[in-house]
Amino acid sequence: MRQRLRLLRLTLGLAASVGCNGTWKLAPPPDTGTPLGRPRRPDADDGATRGHRHVHLPGEMRGQRLYPVFARAVALTVYRKGRWLVDSSAEQAVVERLAALQPSLVSSLFAFAPDELPTARHRTFLARVRAAVRARVPDARFDLELDAMTYASGPQVVDHMRLLTEALEPDLWLFTRWGQADRDNFAVVASATGQAHANGQAIGGTVSGREIATDSDFGVVGHTADARALLRQLRGLTAYHALPYLIDTPDSAAAPVAAIPQDVRAFVLTRLTPTATPPAPSPPAATPRR
Repeated sequence: MRQRLRLLRLTLGLAASVGCNGTWKLAPPPDTGTPLGRPRRPDADDGATRGHRHVHLPGEMRGQRLYPVFARAVALTVYRKGRWLVDSSAEQAVVERLAALQPSLVSSLFAFAPDELPTARHRTFLARVRAAVRARVPDARFDLELDAMTYASGPQVVDHMRLLTEALEPDLWLFTRWGQADRDNFAVVASATGQAHANGQAIGGTVSGREIATDSDFGVVGHTADARALLRQLRGLTAYHALPYLIDTPDSAAAPVAAIPQDVRAFVLTRLTPTATPPAPSPPAATPRR
């Protein structure tokens, strides 16, 4: 009888991590007794000066499930804030290039401004990339990139994320200037995090120091030729926020860290550049704005 109960619990646990249509979802974290509505703390580059007492956050448990997602992370931006960076005639080459890399995560394919909504071209292109990549990597995931400092309020970012989810169904959200917004635009960070988690999506973004926004699931740090400085930053982040971290690395750069220690969960996010010459900026009517 006990063995049957164990099997039933395992089956239910696996089902909770998958959406009704097979789309990957983050299962709700176990209740640790840690309130999600913790007061915001001031930021500082040196975590040692903050008197920070480390606790086991729900974000850390969600982050652990991202380890296989980040195993082969690739970023390639084809659209950024009103401008397509590849001509339509080069789209198939981009699709084939991404599929050949067999990525576990395709990141930053589109970077939208707060008043932009996807067009038919966005939806069609993403569908082609998804089909090609998942034909080789069935569990591949996709994120959307947004800029946390370009939103005026929490309701604005929530509304934008809701509309983008309905149109494109991202698995993760990657916010640039995430650390800065945690200090200067905190309502946006808190609202975006709540919206993502309510929909079973992971959320995180770029950080420059040793602190990351409360309840983030992952962080993104910039590549640097100084491997020791990068490792110090990763160790500092991990000491206070035991999350997975992506090292945003240009494809032309050497490996940022030869050997990442076991206590630092860092993964390389290889950032590619489109091979086609960028076309002229699209007319204003090309992307719906609100």
